[in-house]
Amino acid sequence: MTSTMTDVDINEVILDEDTAAAAAAARAANSDDDDSIGPDAPSPQSLLQAFKDELGPACDGVRDEYLLPFLKWKPDVKRASHRYREFLKWKASNKGFFDESLRLSKDPELERLILSEVIVSPPTLLTKKGGPLLIGRFRNNDMTDGRTVDGVCRMLFYTLDQIMQRPETQEHGMTVIHDLRGFDKAKNSRFQIAKRLFHLYGHFPIQLKAIYICHASPVFMGFFKIISNIVMTKKVRSRIRFIEDFNDLDTKYSVISPKDLFTDMGGTTEWSSKDWVEDQKRKELSGDSTVWSSFTEIDPTVETPKK
Repeated sequence: MTSTMTDVDINEVILDEDTAAAAAAARAANSDDDDSIGPDAPSPQSLLQAFKDELGPACDGVRDEYLLPFLKWKPDVKRASHRYREFLKWKASNKGFFDESLRLSKDPELERLILSEVIVSPPTLLTKKGGPLLIGRFRNNDMTDGRTVDGVCRMLFYTLDQIMQRPETQEHGMTVIHDLRGFDKAKNSRFQIAKRLFHLYGHFPIQLKAIYICHASPVFMGFFKIISNIVMTKKVRSRIRFIEDFNDLDTKYSVISPKDLFTDMGGTTEWSSKDWVEDQKRKELSGDSTVWSSFTEIDPTVETPKK
């Protein structure tokens, strides 16, 4: 049977009090997401000391490599400081999800879910402007195989955290492509995942350049419209495009040449997460901060974040 708008269970999108508050907070946080940076903007390095002075004890012991991304996201001390403190508050409220336990070398279930390739971002897969691409394939998120909402969220957090450590992400921002072929709402999605992600949205120093949603069914489009109106600002919603053909990524939006996409998307790029996972585990266990970094290492307990 063809999916219709009536397939959206309205009971799933009635937000409880905590989630409604989180959604409001996410919209407020994202009101700061004007990612335009003028040609005369000061360099992040030149603002670093003023940034540290503004943050005070909140950045004691935090390495510069974790502070600079906030200034690369917004080369403005006040706005970058606000985002940093929002991150601290979010992180403090997500112990067990985004902390030192979020390591492939420590969590076999995290490894299993990463290997299911629900979301992937090969380091060599870049936009024409040089920014990273995050490819989502929700059909791989089999909620009947024993995975939990918490486990899926940890998998998403780990992947996003590692993308944000990449210099090209900090310089060019991130572009998302969701390939929804084969998506089954009952099997592949849980509204609780979206609810938890409300708390993630708008707290990290990352520029979201665009979201391209490919081959979306009417039911997904209806569901997405409801959720995006709740949690996203108008500016963020304006960056979302629904497309029917992967060629549109090139011909309409000049994002990436179709030949550079994955083979199952009609391109020539082959990717397996297995080698990447093994490399990540080696880096985690190396103890070498020059090859492994994570925002989970930022300690949010040194200061009660300012409101």
